[in-house]
Amino acid sequence: MLTIIIRAFFLGAFQIPTSSMANSLLPGDFIIVNLAAYKIKTPAYFPILGFPIPSLNLFSTGKPEINDVVLFSFPDVHNDPFYSTSIVKRIAAGPGDNLQIIDKRIYVNSKESELPESVLKSLNSIKPADEEDKVIYYTGSGWNNHNYGPIKIPAKGDTIQINPENIYIWKQLIVFEYEEKVVREEGSVITIEGKPVRDYIVKKDQYFVIGDNFSNSRDSRHFGFINEDMIIGKASFIYWSVNRIKSSGSIFSGIRWDRMFSGI
Repeated sequence: MLTIIIRAFFLGAFQIPTSSMANSLLPGDFIIVNLAAYKIKTPAYFPILGFPIPSLNLFSTGKPEINDVVLFSFPDVHNDPFYSTSIVKRIAAGPGDNLQIIDKRIYVNSKESELPESVLKSLNSIKPADEEDKVIYYTGSGWNNHNYGPIKIPAKGDTIQINPENIYIWKQLIVFEYEEKVVREEGSVITIEGKPVRDYIVKKDQYFVIGDNFSNSRDSRHFGFINEDMIIGKASFIYWSVNRIKSSGSIFSGIRWDRMFSGI
């Protein structure tokens, strides 16, 4: 019973599937996530059986900070009971911050961020500032994943003006907050839950996340902000690591012994 309580409220396990966080985290790393780093909440899955159940926030224990590596999940807006998309990224900026990326260097509130060495190692070739990425958040900005912004990270209570020209920027933020497809565009009228709106008050603090493998990561530069309720916990340490490419020989050949119990 104690093990079930610890896994439900305090500690979770997650396997890194891609190289988007290299070299901090590699495919085949298994990590422990501190579920109580920012809040205590009821389990999102029924113990042992594993099927999803509604989760409630009980109380806050802290706030995510810049450079925290977090596990978060996108809300299921398609009402699929088996939907699960959990991702690990690094927080680059928080609510109220102004973020800009210039030649792959991240500036928060006009000050260059002190990035870990693992991130700095990925900063090689740079896309010119005038070379727009078509999949960047948001389309038509002229930005790319190496030269991005400036952009302000919304905070709880901020008021955003809503109109047909900018709804494509804010639609996903609103949908993530409601966890439902509540936004409709009806000609020149924007509605939320069927009610016409001209502005929107942000309900939750927002965060901008990046992958440490800067040039090979889909993150907030592509899907926009994540809100505080999407964050599951803080990545704490690697407890197991296997290089599956090299594990075809003996059972021990692919184990990365040097990564065992290393901090993140």
